[in-house]
Amino acid sequence: MLVELAGSAALVTGGAAGIGAAIAADLEAAGARVVVADRGGSQIVVDLSRPGDARRMVSEAIDQLGGLDVLVNNAGGYSPPTFPSNDDWRSPLELNLLSAMEAIKHALPSLAKRPGCVINVASSAALGDAPYSGVEYAVAKAGLIRLTSALGTVEGVRVNCVCPHTVATDAVRRALETRTLEEIAPPPPTLLGVQEVVAAVRQLIEDDSASGRVTVLTGRARGGNVTASGR
Repeated sequence: MLVELAGSAALVTGGAAGIGAAIAADLEAAGARVVVADRGGSQIVVDLSRPGDARRMVSEAIDQLGGLDVLVNNAGGYSPPTFPSNDDWRSPLELNLLSAMEAIKHALPSLAKRPGCVINVASSAALGDAPYSGVEYAVAKAGLIRLTSALGTVEGVRVNCVCPHTVATDAVRRALETRTLEEIAPPPPTLLGVQEVVAAVRQLIEDDSASGRVTVLTGRARGGNVTASGR
């Protein structure tokens, strides 16, 4: 069964650029009223690496939209140095995992009225057993996957997750001007289209039978087709 997006209220974190911007644009095209939260260039300016900011963000979004039906926890990332070389290793955990937990907790009363849904955006960095330079990022995204499956449905609100491999955002394409895909992508070195991630997010929002599902998206080498698997 498909959830009606037209007229719904949605909050997309990390939505000023990249995957988040594409998700926000897709939801708006479907008729949703969308508020974007990011560090700049957005309706709500927020730093989700700071404890407590997610709570304020959700409150502002509900005030602006008059409620909330869809929450997309997309904000994330990391920068070197990473654990154990850095002293501020808690901030990436806050940004990539704890802020999503805080947002879900404080959005639940509004989401439960419809009821609505939550989409968490994880990463293939969370999968497998190979070394990965962004240690905190990988750990946090693994936690986001397990958060999704552990919650499943809470207070009638469905919680699902997309787990994409390296995505061909503008930032990644710029990086590929000076580096190879093998250098910037965790193995296997493949590239995934932004719209493939957007389509997976839309599917999980609209399918009201989906809860606790993790959709893994893996691009093919040199911009080939995409494979997806649900967990």
